[in-house]
Amino acid sequence: MSERASNLGLALRTDPATLQFDFGPAYVPPAAPTPATGEKAVERKKPRKLKAVPAEPEATAEPAATRSNPTPTPARLVADEKLLVFDVETTGTDKRRDQVIELCIQFGLDGPSRTWRFRPTCPISPGAQAVHGISLDELVDAPVFAESAEEIAAIFAEAQVIVGYNLTFDIDMLNAEYERLRVAAAERGSLPVAQLDTRGKTIVDPYRLWQQCEPRSLQHAHQRFVGQAFEAAHSASADVAATGRVLAGMLKTFGLDTHDWSGIAGVCDPQRPSWVGPTRHLQWDGPAIVITFGKHAGAQVHELARGEFRDYLRWVCDRDFPLHVREVCKRALDLHTDEFLGWVKGEYGGPGPTPAPGKGPTVTAVTTGVSP
Repeated sequence: MSERASNLGLALRTDPATLQFDFGPAYVPPAAPTPATGEKAVERKKPRKLKAVPAEPEATAEPAATRSNPTPTPARLVADEKLLVFDVETTGTDKRRDQVIELCIQFGLDGPSRTWRFRPTCPISPGAQAVHGISLDELVDAPVFAESAEEIAAIFAEAQVIVGYNLTFDIDMLNAEYERLRVAAAERGSLPVAQLDTRGKTIVDPYRLWQQCEPRSLQHAHQRFVGQAFEAAHSASADVAATGRVLAGMLKTFGLDTHDWSGIAGVCDPQRPSWVGPTRHLQWDGPAIVITFGKHAGAQVHELARGEFRDYLRWVCDRDFPLHVREVCKRALDLHTDEFLGWVKGEYGGPGPTPAPGKGPTVTAVTTGVSP
């Protein structure tokens, strides 16, 4: 019963056969005023009684499974075999060139898992190997991806919910593998292999969920790390004072208050020593420089400059990218590879040392509110 109906003293009752209205106590009209002497009394009509109207036959209920808007199933009740969690490791981040070398699929949020390793036909970039620690020597006896492609596609086809942390990259790399197989089959004139099809699947990314549930605004940071609301937001003086308080609270919370500023900066941006210039658009990857944005993310700049995608670098030079990005791309187009790399080292310096595993400040995870 609605709040409005309750406020009006209106009660609504139903039974299987008859719809009946109960308007509470019967209305009693006020007594008619006594007519003055000589006046003719006005005859009042009796209040009309409401009659119960038989309800129309109720339509046969549609089975729940066929309703257009069924009640959503709680997340934990999705059958394990219909939910999979996956992750890939690759030779690098260039979808055109790099390949998947490890895939793990877990069946359910805490169920059994299966891992595949694949032998790539391209080298593993130093940056990628520093992340996952897999070397080509470990993959010498592994099968190529094509040998398991059909099986993997079938597993994804059976899934109802697909889960992965920042999974857009993982899906893109898998799709690139299947696209290479499709092109190769077409060139041979053979039957195409199964393709990875995520259409109609429910995609859940915990990374995106975390971003939505725990926003990272200065106001939220102030509440969490200072312990009180930040009222005077978005005036410069208030913002800088709040930022100082937030950083002090973060250093204490994460156990970083005993470290120097260089170590803390390394936690903020572990890859900054590899940046070419003041932004992350271009980065050193071993002896080469890779582009980290756009459709050619992960590609080596000197290869783009010498291949069929030279026009992409020309496009970058003509757009509103940072000055150093445009300058590096222009030099890549104008100079030979060794000359280009030498110019970059002289202008911006070479790659800085990569922190060894276990070195530098250790960040202690602290759970507050929604768990990350």
